[in-house]
Amino acid sequence: MQGELTVQGSKNAVLPMMAASLLCRETTVIRHCPDILDVHGMERVIRSIGGKAAYADGSLVLRADEVKNDVIEEKTVGELRASVLFLGSMLARCRRVKIHYPGGCSIGRRPIDMHLAAFARMGAVTEESGEFIRCQCAGKLRGAEIPLPFPSVGATENILLAAVRAEGDTVIRGAAREPEIVELCGFLNAMGARVQGAGTSRIRIRGVERLHGTEWNLGADRIVFLTHAMFAAGCGGEAFLRMKEPVPAEEKRVLETLGCQLLADPEGIRIRQRSVPGRIPYICTRPYPGYPTDGQSLLMAVLTKARGVSTIEEGIFENRFRMVLQLRKLGADIDFVSSRARITGVTRLHSGTVRADDLRSGAGLLIAAAMAEGVSEIRQSRYIDRGYEKMEEQMRALGLRARRRPDA
Repeated sequence: MQGELTVQGSKNAVLPMMAASLLCRETTVIRHCPDILDVHGMERVIRSIGGKAAYADGSLVLRADEVKNDVIEEKTVGELRASVLFLGSMLARCRRVKIHYPGGCSIGRRPIDMHLAAFARMGAVTEESGEFIRCQCAGKLRGAEIPLPFPSVGATENILLAAVRAEGDTVIRGAAREPEIVELCGFLNAMGARVQGAGTSRIRIRGVERLHGTEWNLGADRIVFLTHAMFAAGCGGEAFLRMKEPVPAEEKRVLETLGCQLLADPEGIRIRQRSVPGRIPYICTRPYPGYPTDGQSLLMAVLTKARGVSTIEEGIFENRFRMVLQLRKLGADIDFVSSRARITGVTRLHSGTVRADDLRSGAGLLIAAAMAEGVSEIRQSRYIDRGYEKMEEQMRALGLRARRRPDA
């Protein structure tokens, strides 16, 4: 492969920012926003409660001068995990919210008990009934000390959204440290919030009376970068990926172990792979700064043709290995028990028809299909569209052959 492209804006940063737009009555503009299904799903939710949301040419314009409905019944909520973030922003804005239980990819249980326990510490009362969750508080939310037993990204984001307009100070202990959390905190501060400690395990939020609109240029999506880098690692060749952000240390280490050469310049990262991928003796997915669970499927695809035997342990979600059965259809040699997979590299993968079961497995299957001989087909490609902007065009920009069937 040979090519270059600009890495799209971060999905995992823009979705909580969209929920945050409800915290003020002025216009918010997010530039470099990806044209993906999850963004458009969040737009529909915002419009369903009386807000305004419009996307055009990479810019997302949001305004919620009125919130006419505190019941979020939009069908998209049941299909979109990020919809849970409306709990924090609606509690802060309206002091009550009823929302359909959030959905998303079928990668395992993702309970929101930490979210609800945090809201209770801040004075909210929660009731779960059937497929709905109702949260409300008699007055304003109150700042509180909130220890998280696990550095949950979603819980950290929801607490931030609720706390920026609460009375007094909120301290999150054991907070998630992902770059998307850091960007969300920067975005909230640009709206007038007072957040300190982003990127550490202890975040302090001093509540303010009001927030204002802002304009924000979204950073690059690190998982999309990793996806394109894994195309290079698995297929060989060279790719130039335009972005300003540095490659996280653990992802850089993994790519170099696979045999990639990473060359940074002011405009992006050049990736070269001149050999068969090297094996990864053992790796376990962890919260940041560990190797991300969202990158596990991408790595597994590359390791199917690596030299020797590799082992991946999934430390976050229990259903991430559903992709193994699909990779076997392409000739991969993978065994797994519980949360650990053993991948023995093969010299060739063959073509086949496979099915994406979630966003990242879909991307992993694209990588495997690009590495395989012949023409392969990935079904249920709508999962890929949740997080990747016009993926077939991105692949062609890297010199890979991909097209979308008209009925896909």
